[in-house]
Amino acid sequence: MRVATFRQAALDLDDVAAESRRIEISPHPSGWLSFEGLSIALSDGSIIIEDATAEVRPGERVLIVGESGSGKSTLFRAIAGLWPWGSGTIRIPTPESMMFLPQRPYLPLGTLRAAVSYPAAPGTFDEATVKAALERCMLGDFAEALDRNDRWDRTLSLGQQQRVAFARVLLHKPAWVFMDEATSALDDDSQAAMLSLFESELAGASILSIGHRPGLEEFHSRTLHIRKTKEGAVLLARQPSQPQRIIPSWVHWLHRRLIP
Repeated sequence: MRVATFRQAALDLDDVAAESRRIEISPHPSGWLSFEGLSIALSDGSIIIEDATAEVRPGERVLIVGESGSGKSTLFRAIAGLWPWGSGTIRIPTPESMMFLPQRPYLPLGTLRAAVSYPAAPGTFDEATVKAALERCMLGDFAEALDRNDRWDRTLSLGQQQRVAFARVLLHKPAWVFMDEATSALDDDSQAAMLSLFESELAGASILSIGHRPGLEEFHSRTLHIRKTKEGAVLLARQPSQPQRIIPSWVHWLHRRLIP
């Protein structure tokens, strides 16, 4: 009965989507990210973000903040094409240039090499490159376990799993990175070390972040604030209180690593 109910709900989903307004996803002619009159709704039609218009250019670092339940994660789902309900247009860069880092990364069953290389095949990157990525992301102790089959989603702590996600970014080098609380389980020094990737190996990457951790705002060049109203949440631009600069603690971390 439960399987039959689930099957019927899946069949009905297409009808619900067809009857609802849909968000249009299209390529940006200049390879940027933009929202044009974007409204995001729940499947019942209630609006969670209303008439948002904004633009993110290559190389920008944008922090998205707002109250819990204001629609921040749903905005990322809409960008990824996973949330069609609403109206307006999202113009995106090429999908191959985008990578999403959720709060709890997906780790496929199998070897650690497969988990680090995902979504590419395990043999895509050579041994030295994979081990260097693990070392850079403070996972060097696992370098000799690359070909061990395990339930890595249970073996690794959430903080270690989040560092695996950053190792993936280091391997794939996407031009656009979307981070949804991707450093929530990291201590301050680990967060600073992961964000320092975008000052060195991944300099020039465009970043959109959702997060509330201290130190995040000064790492970004500007802030978009999702604020709730009676009509739904709205997206407002807000300049950071301090100019963009790298988080100081990562300098101390590198100093300890490089100079005994």
